[in-house]
Amino acid sequence: MISGWTQRILALLLAVVFLAACSDEVVNPPKQLDDIEEKFSIDSQWVEVIGEGDDDKFSSLAPAIWEDKIITADVKGLMTAYDQKTGSIIWETQLDQPLSGGVTANAGLVAVGTKNAQVHVLDVKDGKKLWHVDVTTEVLAKPAIGDGRLVVRTPDGRIFAYSLASQKQEWFYDRIIPNLTLRGTSAPVTTSGVVITGFANGKMAAFNLLTGDLIWEQRISAPRGSSEISRIVDVDSTPVVYANYLYAAGFNGFAIAMDLTNGRYLWRKETSVTKEVLVDATRVYLVETSGKVVALDRITGEEVWVQEGLLYRKPTGAADNEDYIVVGDFEGYLHWLDKSTGEFVARTHLDRYGVAHAPIVTNDHIIATTRYGYLHVLENPLAKSSEE
Repeated sequence: MISGWTQRILALLLAVVFLAACSDEVVNPPKQLDDIEEKFSIDSQWVEVIGEGDDDKFSSLAPAIWEDKIITADVKGLMTAYDQKTGSIIWETQLDQPLSGGVTANAGLVAVGTKNAQVHVLDVKDGKKLWHVDVTTEVLAKPAIGDGRLVVRTPDGRIFAYSLASQKQEWFYDRIIPNLTLRGTSAPVTTSGVVITGFANGKMAAFNLLTGDLIWEQRISAPRGSSEISRIVDVDSTPVVYANYLYAAGFNGFAIAMDLTNGRYLWRKETSVTKEVLVDATRVYLVETSGKVVALDRITGEEVWVQEGLLYRKPTGAADNEDYIVVGDFEGYLHWLDKSTGEFVARTHLDRYGVAHAPIVTNDHIIATTRYGYLHVLENPLAKSSEE
């Protein structure tokens, strides 16, 4: 006869064997790409290696555009400005700091955050180091520059505002965050004397940019479930201001539209989003954590279409390319979707490393970075077709 203790040991061993067998299975396998009828072709213009990166270290270092320049940063501290048309280097600056949040370019300045709790400000013309500020912890979101202020969000729930003229701190705000959060931070957005950002407790708030006074606060996501993991409700995506309304989305929560002046909801829809939200005159485009791409009516919040062709392919946020949106995925593809229907209309493969961020669209180019530090600049296919 087998003793009770021996039975427990056998049951434990069987459980370990079962879990080991299950660990080799992919719970949610990425959807295979279907063949599509392409409406236009996409041509590469140039490619450059812009530094080292991996899934964590490189994911927050998206390039910035300033006039004819593409400004990049790598994790070891190298800042580079490229000519957008030719790929030639305009300037390089070595900050000798591990970079983690950025890049922002505005008002003739470039700002980037570091893992060593600093934000460095450079001259956009020549890359000259101008000044830096110390904050409380590493910077994971790109800073905001606007209305004479540099605004920095840190993962410990703080916001810092500095005068561009004096480089001195004007105000800061401190918010208690949950014990368990996603690795990421909602980048602050400045507009008309207001700064708006999301927090790890599922709330979004607006502050007076000059004084730091709280103007309004709204919950985007509410904790649900009994475990710490199921109760994560971060608002990591950057809010979008369009006309007089604010659009945002949270993890395990809602996509919302609200009146910017008073924080009252226009509508809200249940979803789970960590990527950037895209808004145009008629629709809001969401890339959900499952990989589903959803278009909502901008005024009513009603669902217009759903595209499930990128399920579990870790798609990026969407970028606006006239009548289409552009989305990258983990295998290094860029996909063009029709804004009206969600139908795939074009596709191109960059490399095998996976697209790191939402693509950047300019009049002439599509710009994308991949996870091991490659910068791809493509001809904008719609600019090419319009010329023809």
